[in-house]
Order: sequence, then structure tokens, then C-alpha cells
Amino acid sequence: MKIEATGKTVDVAIENALKKSGLTIDEVETEVVSQGGFLKQCKVVVTKKLTEGEQAKQFLENVLEKMGFTKTVVEMSEDKDAVYINLVGTEGGVIGYRGEVLDALQYLTSLALNSKKCFKRIVLDSEGYRAKREKTLIQLAKNLEQKVKRTGKAVKLEPMNPYERRIIHTTLQDSKYVSTESDGVMNNRHVVISPKLTNNILNAPSNGRRNLNFVYRSEKKKRR
Repeated sequence: MKIEATGKTVDVAIENALKKSGLTIDEVETEVVSQGGFLKQCKVVVTKKLTEGEQAKQFLENVLEKMGFTKTVVEMSEDKDAVYINLVGTEGGVIGYRGEVLDALQYLTSLALNSKKCFKRIVLDSEGYRAKREKTLIQLAKNLEQKVKRTGKAVKLEPMNPYERRIIHTTLQDSKYVSTESDGVMNNRHVVISPKLTNNILNAPSNGRRNLNFVYRSEKKKRR
């Protein structure tokens, strides 16, 4: 939104423009069109500053258009800490394999905002994909917990982004049977689910169970 106004001085012209727009001086960018002169008034144009969320939305719309996603609608809301963007009417590839394209767009949008000294967190989703993926990962973590408990062997998951790894860690953080850790570097960073040593009967603390006595038998004695 651009508002033009005039006044005897630049300050008066700006004040008149702010009255017209209903905005404060902190909410606008000011351009002095004319310094005035003999029998001429000063002229200014004030333009409403975009919020961080509006900047993110504008950037993402431009990127999506260049990618060919012309039918995608960008919905945005924001609070003091984060910008929440939802892509509606997406055309398949905007999400990508397990959210790879969505993650890349989220990262690019964060970089674009940071370059303008805006440091809100960007949360990009597409018609509930994140929630569906989270539900899938939670169930996967629980299934693998039972597998590791049953087999006593660690399981290495496929590479995941930090957000998805955090879901696995959080789901199993209170597990009595397994522990989790991240391993690998860069794009190969993944979660490893390992059995807790206390689940191994040889290392388990005494809890009233009958002690097991293991007797070694030589091959000669076994054949008798």
C-alpha cells in the first residue's frame, strides 16, 4: 500500500501521509518525492512495510511460480516467534519424496528471511503432510522399539532431517527397553535405536529372580 501526501515541510507531509494510512512511522518506509520550494509543497510517498510473514509468503509465491506450481495457494499466519505457511492445492511434486521438496523450500525461505535480518522460524506444510508424516514416524519408532527389544540388536534408520529425527528421539525417550542416538554426517545423518544393556539378562540388576548358573561343558563330556 502506497500513500502520497504533501505538506509545507517534509515532516508535515509525512504526518499527513500517516494520517491517511492509519499507520505509524515504524510501520512504513518513506520516500521524499519533492523537497518543495517557492510556492511548492513537499511531497512524500509512504509504503507499508511487509511483516516477516508477508515477506516469506511473497518470496515463496515467487519461487513456486518459477517452479511451475501456478495453482498453489500460499496461506500464512505468524506470531512473535514463527511464520506458519500452508500450501493448498499442491501439485504433487511440491512435497517430494518424503517431504524433500517441502524441506528444501522451507530452508530457502528461512535463508531469504535471514538475509533481510528477519529471524523468525519458518514452518512450511502442505495440507497436513507434516502431521501425517509425524504419525507415521511415531508408529515406526514404536514398531522398531519392539523389534529391538525382541532381537536385542540395534537398528539403523534411513537418513532423516533434524525435524524427523527429533520425532523418533522424543517418541522413545522414556522407553525402558531402547535408547536412541543420531549418527552420521550431513545428508547421511540418521537415528540408531539400540537395546538398553539393562534388558540383557546377563547385565540386569538383581530383582528377586532366581540366579542362573551357566555350566561350561567340554566337547568330550557332551558326547558321553
